[in-house]
Order: sequence, then structure tokens, then C-alpha cells
Amino acid sequence: LTYKFVLEDNVYFHDGICFEEGKGRKFVPEDVIYTFEKIYTNVNTGSGYSIFKNVIVGGEEFKNGTSEHISGITVDGNEVTFTLVKPSLTFLQKTATVYASIIAKEATEYEYFVPIGTGPFYYDFDNSNSEVVKLAKNDNYYGVNKDGEKLPYLDSVIFVYEEDTDTKMERFWLKDLAFIPEVPISKISEVLEERINDFKGENAKYILNSQPKLITTYLALNMQTPIFQNNLVRQAFTCAIDKNSLVNKILKDQAYESGDYGLVPPISRVFKGYDFDHMNKLNTKYNPEKARQYLADAGYPDGEGFPSVQFQFKKGTDEYWVASEIQRQLQNVLKINIDIEGVEFNELIENQNKGNGDIFRTNWVADYPSAESFLSKAYGKLVPEDPTKASVFNDSRYRNPEFDALFEKGQLSNNLEKANAYYSQAEAYLMEDAAFIALWYAEDMSLVQADLRNLSSNSISYLSLKEVFWTSDSLSNATAEVEK
Repeated sequence: LTYKFVLEDNVYFHDGICFEEGKGRKFVPEDVIYTFEKIYTNVNTGSGYSIFKNVIVGGEEFKNGTSEHISGITVDGNEVTFTLVKPSLTFLQKTATVYASIIAKEATEYEYFVPIGTGPFYYDFDNSNSEVVKLAKNDNYYGVNKDGEKLPYLDSVIFVYEEDTDTKMERFWLKDLAFIPEVPISKISEVLEERINDFKGENAKYILNSQPKLITTYLALNMQTPIFQNNLVRQAFTCAIDKNSLVNKILKDQAYESGDYGLVPPISRVFKGYDFDHMNKLNTKYNPEKARQYLADAGYPDGEGFPSVQFQFKKGTDEYWVASEIQRQLQNVLKINIDIEGVEFNELIENQNKGNGDIFRTNWVADYPSAESFLSKAYGKLVPEDPTKASVFNDSRYRNPEFDALFEKGQLSNNLEKANAYYSQAEAYLMEDAAFIALWYAEDMSLVQADLRNLSSNSISYLSLKEVFWTSDSLSNATAEVEK
């Protein structure tokens, strides 16, 4: 199976210090080849290789050093052709992920990495720092609207991280922020009750959007932790957590649904043919008595002799509430000690990859709309043989040959419903093994200033900014607030 891409002839990289005289050069087919060779080279530093492993002909030979180039990527003029090892329903989706974003050789081989691309906005080095990221209009952008007018409309977009929820909301109400992607849990009643009239009618001040996301929040149990190598212990933890209480009490019902299925969110219109009814039946529901019995059968009646385990989560107020509630439930039901610790996001990811912890509360946002993206988190062949090496994608280090075999059948299928049937069979093994505990599936509630038009976010939280514009000059200096 081959895919042929015809490249536009008027696309240029952003200006940048890495280019001669700082002037961005033309985007050429060789940039595509270079990007994919980097994907197959940086196998231990990112997730790109994980989703393209065994996908493109010659990719593995290039990775192993037995070939100088990836034979399955060829160039003819402005055409780039990819030859795949096997049919793939998700190849085009994977090429649209951030991992396959085309990069310039000059940007990566400069004395430091220079973040440039070909999009409607460029990274403003002079006005960005650790707290603020500013994107400025790319006057050399090739895109136009349906009437042939040049894009983008905005002169700049500023992304800020405002940790304090009171300050964040106050800035939005004062129109100092244009967009908040997720209303803090503690502020839901303020939005839905105290200020609800500001969202109604033709003269509404703000817009409230809510939609299910391809995001699963779950607990990953480190399979290298000796105590979690016992399935009875994992089942005990699963039965001891009241997911409905988490959603109702802590999240204030700000979720699409509680984690009564598996890793794959129960959105049938996206995952056609997926057996969600069976997943729901297999899902271990809250059952304190059964949880205690599992733990007793594992050799720890009433928690006696059970070692303390460390539970890590991303530092933050809302995250702490969730973690402390899970800690309370596990301690009350199982009579065991759980140490919770909030850490910075980058540290959390590093600890997960290296297995420096026992339990991790994490979110998985689909890289592309396929069950494959979720279940790849459990694909055993992505786990390094050396336990001291980072496991970037399958960070729980779960392995099950039966799961892997069905997962691969799903990957090989050329029919979406058949693929999802295989994936749901694979997930049945995953749920029986209880290496992951789904907590809830996201339904983000976002806020937008009413005078900001064409701003939309899809189910994988992708923001398209090229056709966004203000209808009021008085708001032209407002910024877009997003989590960094």
C-alpha cells in the first residue's frame, strides 16, 4: 500500500536564526525525508517512533543501522511517496499528529533547537518566556480563506499559564483572557449559577462550550512494583475505588462519564463497532466487600503486612482533591497506607517513563481518533527489554502476549468495524489484568469571549487559530489562556 503526497509550491519556513541571514527558506520534499528519519532515530527520546514502529517499509532497517535511508519514502519532483509495510487505517491520521510535524534540518542542527514551522503563526522568541508563549502573525503564510484572502486574521496569540484559579477566572470576566479551555472544578457553580445570565441571548458576553473529549483519566499501576505484580492486589484496588463518587463529589459532574468501561472512551460515533456493552460488563464496579476479599486472597487480610505505596499526580489544587479522595477511599476500604505526592508535570512524565513510583494519576489524550491510540499504552512490544531504560509509551510496562496479538490484528485490519472488534477483544484482556483503572472520560467545559469568532477545539483538544478574529476592536489585546 502506498500514499502519495503532492507538496504545495509556495510554502516557506518561518524566519529564524538557524537560516542563512535569518530568512526562512522554501519547504522541500527532503524536509519530509529528514523528519521521518529523525522519527526513526530518536527512539528513546519521544513517542513518535512508537506510533510509526513497523509502519513504513525500511524504517526498522534504518533504525537498526542496516540501511542509510528509509527505502519506503521516495521523492519525485514535488511528490513524496510512502510505502507501508502493511495496510493501515490510521496512517493518514498519524501523519497529522505533532510527531510527524515537518521540521527543518537547520532548526535541529543549530547550537540549540529553534522552534520554527510553516504555519500561520511563528514563535516570538523576544516576547516569550517560561510563563508566556507568544505566537506572532506569519506574513509569509501560504493559506487563504474561501474568498482568497490571506490568513491569519489575528496579529498575535498569547498563551499564558495562570495557576491560581481565582486570578484566572477574574482575568476572564475582565476580558483580559479570551479563552479558558477548561473551567476549574471549584468554579463550575460560579459559571453555571452566579453568571449564567451572561451566557444567554443575543447580547451574551461569553460563550460556554461543552463536548466529550477523546481523553481518559486513569490510574496506571507500575507493573515493576512487586506488590502490583499480583493481579489479586490490582483487582482489590479496582474494586475499592468509587468512580461515581469521584465524578459527582469531586468533579461536580464535569465529565462525560465515570470510568465504567476501559481505556477507550465510550463514544460510539467515533469508535464504530467497538463492543462497549461488553466492556461495561467486564468493568470492575465499586464493591468494598469484594475488594477486601481480593486483598485477603492476596495474603493481606484487613491490609495487614501491606507495604506503603506511592501515588503521584500532577501538582495542582483540583488534582490534589482527586488524589486525596482516592487515598481516602483506598485507606477506608482496604486499610492500607497510600502516600500521595503532587509533582511538576515534566517530573511526573519522567517518573512514569522511568518507573519511579507505584501509582500515577494521568490523562491520555488520543493522538488520533482511533482505539489504537489508547490501547497502544498497553502494547507490550513497546516496553524496553532493559528495565532500567525509560518506557516512553507503555509506561506501566504491562505485557500480555494475548493482548498484543489481538492489538496487532486490529492494526492489520483494513475495515474499521473489524479493527474495533479486535481492539475490544484485546481490551478485554487488559481489563481482566487490571493494570489500568479508568476513573472518568473527559467532557471539557470551555469559556470563550463572545466577541471572539471561529475559535473551536475538537475532541483531541486541537485548536485551529488561522481563521479566528475579533468583532470588537476593544478586545484586540485580549489573550488566549491555555495550560502549558
